[in-house]
Amino acid sequence: MKYESIALFISLIILNDEIYNIIASPQLNNPTLFMIGGVFSNNKSKKYFEQTLNELNFNLNYVNKGVTYKHTIIEMDSNPIKTALSVCKSLIERQVYAVVVSHPLTGDLSPAAVSYTSGFYHIPVIGISSRDSAFSDKNIHVSFLRTVPPYSHQTDVWVELLKHFNYMKVIFIHSSDTDGRALLGRFQTTSQNLEDDVEIKVQVESVIEFEPGLDSFTQQLIEMKNAQARVYLLYASKMDANVIFQDAAVMNMTGAGYVWIVTEQALDASNAPEGLLGLKLINAENETAHIKDSLNGKLCELR
Repeated sequence: MKYESIALFISLIILNDEIYNIIASPQLNNPTLFMIGGVFSNNKSKKYFEQTLNELNFNLNYVNKGVTYKHTIIEMDSNPIKTALSVCKSLIERQVYAVVVSHPLTGDLSPAAVSYTSGFYHIPVIGISSRDSAFSDKNIHVSFLRTVPPYSHQTDVWVELLKHFNYMKVIFIHSSDTDGRALLGRFQTTSQNLEDDVEIKVQVESVIEFEPGLDSFTQQLIEMKNAQARVYLLYASKMDANVIFQDAAVMNMTGAGYVWIVTEQALDASNAPEGLLGLKLINAENETAHIKDSLNGKLCELR
């Protein structure tokens, strides 16, 4: 619900034209100046964005003769409302054609604020670090693109692993948030499309959903130990994974005979058991590389 509530508040801000006087002027049929916006949380990314855009102006592979690309950059605020106001006053008013957005140093709602605000004016937003599944909902984030996939896409690899090792019965464990439910939904769809033969489809023996920020996972582990399946698919934050692995080790559920396949966040748990299976996106946190890719791709579209 956190994204929906912040979207409503931002919509009210945008609609109040008397305060911000945001006027979308008609664009020329053949514009020669394109303004590209950037929303970043550190100076390194800001400088690289500016430098890359300036260099592209001299690259005829991306920029037609007589066309100029300029930039306007704002700092990402951990407060999504302040971020939305900055987008209105510093980006929308300058009629940006696209916005490249990073992530805040703390919190996780500010990229959504950029998306809601820009989407109201159908301005494309390119996320270079947002992995939340919520951004895949085009009913809400109508013009959001990204250079990194959501965490839920890791289930595609999970299904291939299960197929490779012939694991046909599993227990699915996930936190009760947007990503957790998206992961489960994508897994159920993907796994059931493996083969036409019903007999070899992956069977989810049990789905265990837990509230984030748990103090103990013992009760759920008792339920899991009494089940037949010994293959556990886990989506959890690093903090929750620490609790789960700690309790699982006490109950001897992390050694031989048990298989844990986890998402990227759980791999970083300090007590992750030996033999854990998971995957990590290469260069997912390399902001400069994603800035370059996003600018190259978007400018090719604008040519």
